[in-house]
Amino acid sequence: MRMRRVASFLLLLASFSACAAVAGTVPFSTLAKGPVSGVDQPTQIVVRSQNDWAALWSRHVRTQIPPPPPPSVDFSRDMVVALFMGQRPTGGYAIEVTQIERTDAGLAIHYRTRRPDPSSMQMQVLTQPYHLITVPRADDPVTFVADSASR
Repeated sequence: MRMRRVASFLLLLASFSACAAVAGTVPFSTLAKGPVSGVDQPTQIVVRSQNDWAALWSRHVRTQIPPPPPPSVDFSRDMVVALFMGQRPTGGYAIEVTQIERTDAGLAIHYRTRRPDPSSMQMQVLTQPYHLITVPRADDPVTFVADSASR
């Protein structure tokens, strides 16, 4: 009896994972996220090689002394997706990847941005919000989709 329950539970779990695969959601992991970057222009980029990653990381950390080494990425399995919001006049801004979908046209990177509430007090400092993630490597085209909830 116990074996049937375990088997039923495993079958149920397998059916849930099959549903997720049909929906086309792609898992991702955050490498780095924060308010300060050496990239001060709005930029969305996909990195598929170690050399390109080293160049982007160097640009990203150019204001840090000493610059930290780049996080390790296995480009035979993964690729890096980087979103930079560009320079902003105060704190309170953010950019974040919310979901990645596999579509017929390739990968769709969904993200949202946030800006401070006009009635709130903010740090008076220049910021450059960013979010760097890894996703399973794909040679498909990549599009970036701003979520409508972005503010």
